[in-house]
Amino acid sequence: MSADSMPGHEFGQPDAARTDWIDRDFARMPAGARQALILDVIATNGFLSVSKFAGDLGVSEMTIRRDLVVLAERGLLARTHGGAVSSAVNPREIFDAEEPAFKSRRHRNAREKSAIATAAAALIGPGETIGIDVGTSTLTLAEAVVGRADLRVFTNSLRAAMMLSASKSPVYVLGGEVRNPEQSVVGSRAVGELQNYNIDRVFIGVSGLIEAGFFDYSVEDTEVKRAFIARADRVVILCDSSKFDHRSLARVCELSGADILVTDAPPPPHLARALDAAGIEVVVAGREHHQIE
Repeated sequence: MSADSMPGHEFGQPDAARTDWIDRDFARMPAGARQALILDVIATNGFLSVSKFAGDLGVSEMTIRRDLVVLAERGLLARTHGGAVSSAVNPREIFDAEEPAFKSRRHRNAREKSAIATAAAALIGPGETIGIDVGTSTLTLAEAVVGRADLRVFTNSLRAAMMLSASKSPVYVLGGEVRNPEQSVVGSRAVGELQNYNIDRVFIGVSGLIEAGFFDYSVEDTEVKRAFIARADRVVILCDSSKFDHRSLARVCELSGADILVTDAPPPPHLARALDAAGIEVVVAGREHHQIE
């Protein structure tokens, strides 16, 4: 049974002819079929949230946790707090289970993030409409463009919006639920609102980069990141080198989902090969002069 035939955000919407069947039979889905669907969702999204998956199927969270135990014992996935991820982990990869406090992340690798922000800001052409995602690197970018008066900025970061309030460029904050302590705006309203806008260039912060893609700590923030990516002509990932070979709960997108990676050091050979194969331009801050596209 494919994930596309299931209801809910992760699975797509069923056609009307199948709605009655779904409502009647989902709760009675055999454990084997349910477990196969779990593996399908993880293979597609990089993670699974117990609470959301249980809600979409109309079963208890305990039922899904029991399924995860069975699959983990078979070596088919790795359990995390609140969900599960793929067990197909490269030995050099590090899984970051917990999101560090914003303040500590803000000061970590601050010099590198400043260089990344300067290089990223140089990519923005005159009069562009840009998106600025939530995170410490993207907040540093907001600081770097606060002097511009020719931009239109959309953001789901309350911190970035406050930073940019001193700018002469108009700033638009997405509506939705505020997630603390990140002070990000998340939820279906924020995701839906982005469908109304066309963005020239979006800047996305991530918590990790591996050959399988870009990752973030928060499922909720990741949903908005994906919506930003879907509406942008150019996708720029901001990622300092300390995040190479790190992954976390939620996969933002595959490598091919981005156009440019701005970082502070050349990626190691295995990541460089994967990025090149995905067609991503790698901008190493301070190394080269890059023309505005």
